Amino acid sequence: MIDFTLNGHARQLPAPAPGTTTLEALRTSLGHTGTKEGCASGDCGACTIALQVPGQPMTTVNACLMPAHQLQDCELITIEGLGYEAATSSLSPVQQALVTTHASQCGFCTPGIAMSLAVLHADHQLRSAEGESLDAARRDQMIDHALGGNLCRCTGYRPIREAAHRLLQGEFGPATLLSSGQAACQPATGETNSASRRERDSELEASGTFHRPTRLEDLLALRAAHPQAPLIAGGTDLMLEYTQRLRDFPALIDTTRVAALGTIEEGEHAGQAGWWIGAAVTYRQLMPLLREHYPEGAELLTRLGSEQIRNRGTLGGNIGNASPIGDMPPLLIALEAYLQLMSVDGERILKLEDFFLDYKRTQLMPDEIIHSLFLPRPVHNQRLAVHKLSKRRDDDISTLLGVFAWRRDASGHAQHWRVAFGGMAGIPTRAPHLEALLSRETLESLTPAQLDTLTRHRIEQAIQADFSPLSDVRGSREYRLLAASHLVPRVAQRIHNERHATAPLMPLESLDAYLAQS
Repeated sequence: MIDFTLNGHARQLPAPAPGTTTLEALRTSLGHTGTKEGCASGDCGACTIALQVPGQPMTTVNACLMPAHQLQDCELITIEGLGYEAATSSLSPVQQALVTTHASQCGFCTPGIAMSLAVLHADHQLRSAEGESLDAARRDQMIDHALGGNLCRCTGYRPIREAAHRLLQGEFGPATLLSSGQAACQPATGETNSASRRERDSELEASGTFHRPTRLEDLLALRAAHPQAPLIAGGTDLMLEYTQRLRDFPALIDTTRVAALGTIEEGEHAGQAGWWIGAAVTYRQLMPLLREHYPEGAELLTRLGSEQIRNRGTLGGNIGNASPIGDMPPLLIALEAYLQLMSVDGERILKLEDFFLDYKRTQLMPDEIIHSLFLPRPVHNQRLAVHKLSKRRDDDISTLLGVFAWRRDASGHAQHWRVAFGGMAGIPTRAPHLEALLSRETLESLTPAQLDTLTRHRIEQAIQADFSPLSDVRGSREYRLLAASHLVPRVAQRIHNERHATAPLMPLESLDAYLAQS
């Protein structure tokens, strides 16, 4: 049985097949049909629920991508849990805000939007209580992020955003989700009830072959015994095999309860100081570190999927999936990250750029897991530029992603270039010919104002020597090559602006005219 709390009440769910989603369990086994299925791929947000994993704050989750087995020990709140308060004959604050602003028409997407707003309302209230400054601009940003994963085709976003703003301004009362979410689920710590926990986990494994190890040695043993069983953490990509391609999973190995994979610790490697980041660390957990030390990387994270995806997706999953358009590998390759792989036979550490071999092929052996990633601290005068090109700004897959890392010497010149791209080959990889060109050329010759035909041709030649991209639905080969070459003058202009901060600057946005003429 799966033991969890649903809308404040203890529930038990007979262990289903390993790939069964939380959405399926809610609508069929539990009879909670308010949560809707729209895309079954984590894009539309109709299935948004609020989830509190042991030891973590309450967040939004796409129920269509979360295995039902991962509900164990969690607090789950659905749209039914927000509902009408009979004792006071009143609507909840979120419901009242949506009604007052006429923010629902057909209503199919409304349950998901309401859940996103409820978690946003609770988070805003908590931050305000802790003294965080939340002005109108910051509230607007929070609303953008909270609703970025909720699509609405008929109401329009103006009334929905109005409901959100008025909700955060306190017009409809305090958040009701906060106390419900925080009180219901207590963190699991150490060896508390370890015997009963092992007995329960053994029962789950026997009934559904959804393996849920809590110790690293058990995870490695399971990996060795079941090399064909996929590893699962957030499931934001793997579960698409089930929902879109109708693939059955005879067995799955869950990595989310292994404490060693969920931590960020300061450390060093190869004489460099930095952080060891566990493979099961989510994007949400990674955000504070990037925001402090690599703000350009943090900005990229805000464009990786939606809030629901970032709450579940993990760093190890993004790397292990080996997608050529994954957002994190180009960034981490440019920052000289290392990967720690582990099996029952030992461990090995390699450069992340050497991990990828070919399309969907890596150095990971069948009995190995990705244990952690080492991210070096930024060195003195290190700079970073990240450019993601996609059809939509938010909640979209990259057409291409270019990351430029360099250091400024005492005179302000750019040196020690590391450039990595995604979407330009079968794997995320560096651009050695472009790096060599950037090291040779003078900065001024690469800025839009000075870029001549010959230099532009050399840039394009370097890109073509490094990459031979394919054409697909997101962009043609020619577009990718041209767009990649256009990123160089943008980066050069940024460096020029930094070096000549006292002179009139050409804002990066004004480069659009230059790009349009190229």
